[in-house]
Amino acid sequence: MNLVNGKSSSSISIFDRGFLYGDGIFETILVINKTLINWPLHLKRIKAGCLTLKFNKLNHDLLLEHITKATSNIENCVLSINITRGTAKKRGYNINIGDVKPNIILTTSNIPDYPNTYSSTGIHTKISRSTLSNNGQLSKIKHLNRLEQVLATSEITKKFPEIILCDQNHNIIEGTASNIFFIKKDTYYSPLIENCGVEGAMKSFIIKIMKKNKIKIKIKKIKEKEIDSYEGAFFCNSIRLVWNIRSVDGVSYKKNNSILKLIKIINNEIYK
Repeated sequence: MNLVNGKSSSSISIFDRGFLYGDGIFETILVINKTLINWPLHLKRIKAGCLTLKFNKLNHDLLLEHITKATSNIENCVLSINITRGTAKKRGYNINIGDVKPNIILTTSNIPDYPNTYSSTGIHTKISRSTLSNNGQLSKIKHLNRLEQVLATSEITKKFPEIILCDQNHNIIEGTASNIFFIKKDTYYSPLIENCGVEGAMKSFIIKIMKKNKIKIKIKKIKEKEIDSYEGAFFCNSIRLVWNIRSVDGVSYKKNNSILKLIKIINNEIYK
C-alpha cells in the first residue's frame, strides 16, 4: 500500500521539498505479525531528525494513525516512511515557508528473501573506493541526501553484496545500508558515528541486547588498517538483521561461535 498524507497515492507534488532538495528524513521498518519491530528506536530517530532539520509541525499521533492504516491488511512487510518538510509555496532553499505541514509518505513492500548463508556462513566484503564526507550537523540521522551511499553501490556485486564505507581519515564507519560490528576475544567493537554515518536502529537494538546479556561492547574509532586484528565481524540493519562477514579485502575470519550465538539471540528477540 502507498499512502501520501493518509490517502492512497503514489504521487507527490513536484514542489515537495523532499523531491526538490532532499529536505526530509526516512525510516525503513520491519513489520512482523503486524508489529513494528523496534518502533520506539525508529520514532526516537524520527524525532532527532525532525529536531536537526527544524521540522516543527510533525504530528506523531497522526503519523502512527497513517502507519496503522498502511499496515492494516498485511501481516509481514517492509514499511518505508518518508517525511519531508512539505510542499513549497515558492522556490528557494529558505525553510521559512509559512504554515506548511510535513508530508508523510508511506509504502509497504515484501520482505526481501536473502540467502540464509549470509547470516550463517557469512559474506565477502571490501572497503569501498568511495569515502564519506564529514558533516557533524547531519550525521547519525537518516536524512534524504544519500548520494554517497547511492554511488558506492556501483561496487556491490554478487561476490560483494555489501561493502564498507570509511571517512576521509580511513576510519571505518558503516556499510552502504548497514552498521558494522567487529569482535576480538570476548569484546565487540563498533565504529564511533561522529562526523558522518547513520546511527542505525538495529545497531542500537543489538547494543541493548548485548548489555542485557552482559556481552562486552565498546564504541571506538576503528581504522581501515586494523581489520586483520579482529577475529570476526558482521553487518546489521533493520531488514536484513545480521549478515556475518567471512572476509574483508581478502582478510579471512574463521567461524565465530560468539557471533553465531548472538545472531540466534537477535532472531529470537525479533521473532518472539
